[in-house]
Amino acid sequence: MTINKLNKLFLYGLTFLLYALCSPRIISQPAQQHAILVIIDGARYSETFGDPTGQFIPRMHQLKTQAAVVDTFLNDSVTVTKRAIPAIWSGSWKTPRDTTISGVATQYALDPTVWEYFRKHRNQDSTNAMYILKQLSGPWLPSYHPQYGPQYWPWYIMQDGYWSDLFVWNLAKQKLSQHHPIFSVIYLADVDAAGHSGNWNNYTRKITIADSIVGMLWDFVQSDSVFKNRTTVFVTNDHGRHLNGVSTGFVSHGDGCWGCRRIQLLAIGSGVKKGLSSFKCKIPDIVPTIGSLLNFPSPFSTGTAMTEILKPIISFNKKEINFGNIPVSTFKTDSIIIYNSGGNSLNITTSTPLNFSINPASTSIAPHTNCKFYITFSPSNSDSISSFIIINHNDENMKDSIKISGKGIQSISLSINKGWNLVSLPMAITNSRINSLFTNTTSLAFSYNATYIQTDSLKKGIGYWLKFDSTLSFNIIGNEILTDTIDVVAGWNLIGSVSQPISISSIQTIPGGIITSSFYGYDRSYIAVNTILPGKGYWIKVNSNGKLILKGN
Repeated sequence: MTINKLNKLFLYGLTFLLYALCSPRIISQPAQQHAILVIIDGARYSETFGDPTGQFIPRMHQLKTQAAVVDTFLNDSVTVTKRAIPAIWSGSWKTPRDTTISGVATQYALDPTVWEYFRKHRNQDSTNAMYILKQLSGPWLPSYHPQYGPQYWPWYIMQDGYWSDLFVWNLAKQKLSQHHPIFSVIYLADVDAAGHSGNWNNYTRKITIADSIVGMLWDFVQSDSVFKNRTTVFVTNDHGRHLNGVSTGFVSHGDGCWGCRRIQLLAIGSGVKKGLSSFKCKIPDIVPTIGSLLNFPSPFSTGTAMTEILKPIISFNKKEINFGNIPVSTFKTDSIIIYNSGGNSLNITTSTPLNFSINPASTSIAPHTNCKFYITFSPSNSDSISSFIIINHNDENMKDSIKISGKGIQSISLSINKGWNLVSLPMAITNSRINSLFTNTTSLAFSYNATYIQTDSLKKGIGYWLKFDSTLSFNIIGNEILTDTIDVVAGWNLIGSVSQPISISSIQTIPGGIITSSFYGYDRSYIAVNTILPGKGYWIKVNSNGKLILKGN
């Protein structure tokens, strides 16, 4: 029996089956974080968070259960408005400089302000940096600092004709709804003016109105599709007032008494942790804290970011991976990206189910950065798997998961020589066409039944001649065939294999004793063999029609 007896050869090729990867659910990259700073001028701590009943601030008293509250927040320098307001938004107590603009006396900051830092380092226009307040004849101005200055000033939006805080709020709501700025400051002035009037009822009523504005602002944020779940509202004041029994009490302020120095700081929203902070913080800390949240530096600020109230903010580029069909004892790797868009480090540890691994298994992601995690599926058997990788972290929810699925499938590696090869189909597969199984073939397949029969597909139990134009290896992927009964006819037969090596001595026949030759494989020449190898074809001669039984373990 020689290859010269073959009549015709055609192309035959082996390829991997396509992996059935499902389309993952894509989550957008980290949503833009927003911040709104509300300054309530001149509210004394004893009428705000110093009152355990919250009688004058019912909304903030209720909101503090969802918020970060700094227990000891201080005006640590000059307790008057014209010094403390610029200190809040510049993060520095450097004395503002007097000036006259268009005949109106005013002041400007000597250090850059929060809007200047934000606009320059985040490359934002003024619609994303607002200052909303009552109409002032000469509003305090940001800086003329040579590295920052007027080109980075905020968009001043002043309420003309009405000085009431409620009118300022209506203006703020309109602009927030229309432009959805990334950073805004809302200045409420009525409390301080009412305190100086000496009317206690009017003073406390203005505090309650300012409190209701904070409540309405938070309700608006929660109902707005852009701001919801991506906005942090900070509420503070510039100074307090004399304590009862000190000077004129609530009417005045301006010295270093505890009532003038102790002020409030409440922060609520996506970027802060809930709870009471016992750290002592101060007015210049506001600017670097907002910078940590919105990802910009404030190099001239003398404050320090209040990282104890900031939290990481976790998000994913996808939360599901389907690895599809993977041959047993091989592996496939995919990846996810975890983002931290918060102002504090995101600490992550993971746990994986059997047959899966993740690298890195634990890490810390700095604010406003991300990390790629590589997930590997290495099936040990042919089971289908659907499970989860658990992501433990220090964001508020503490735990997330990545859905993972895949199926281990059996495969057999088949080595092919350049030129003629005797091959067979050792596994049950759905598509046995030559062009689905192999590459680099130069013929169709030829089986033998008294004469050669040309075919474009393989069947189990049958051996085939096939020619290739190079030496290579293929993986045949499918379900194992552990036992096969092969029909033979008197004379020479070209048989196939099963999924495991079969010793010649273990092959049974029906009827018994019909084999009259050795088993011959082909490896550039004919070779008598002792073992039937998966994926190979073999010649065998029998003296009568019957059956060969190949049985694996």
